[in-house]
Amino acid sequence: MRQNVVLSLACVLTAIVFLPGCGGGKYADIEQAANQWTGAIEEFTAALDKATGAPAVAQAINRFADKAEKLAPTMQKLAEKYPELKNNQNPPEPLKKVMARMEEAGQKMMGAMMKAAPHMADPEVQKAQQRLESLDMN
Repeated sequence: MRQNVVLSLACVLTAIVFLPGCGGGKYADIEQAANQWTGAIEEFTAALDKATGAPAVAQAINRFADKAEKLAPTMQKLAEKYPELKNNQNPPEPLKKVMARMEEAGQKMMGAMMKAAPHMADPEVQKAQQRLESLDMN
């Protein structure tokens, strides 16, 4: 379970790396990717909240992994394109809304992961979790 929480937190923090440069204009591409990533997190959370058994949990994780797999290359390219944004601690005003949404999505995801914890010993859930963990999100 600890590994699942750590992975989830890592995913959220990876996405947060891109938020400081959002806000349209020069960084519109980052804002778009951050919104897509937040949407994926929100969908994953909703699926976990609705899951009534291990098959539904495994399906939710696999769907999230599908989306993460598609978004990861874009996020990696943006990190390379805008290295100056990685450690920006004082984001511009237009980013506060996006950052609040990202933070809220991350918190809800943590709660949903805790609800799914009883199913983490299931082989299909473990397989899905291993797939998610194997993705290169750096």
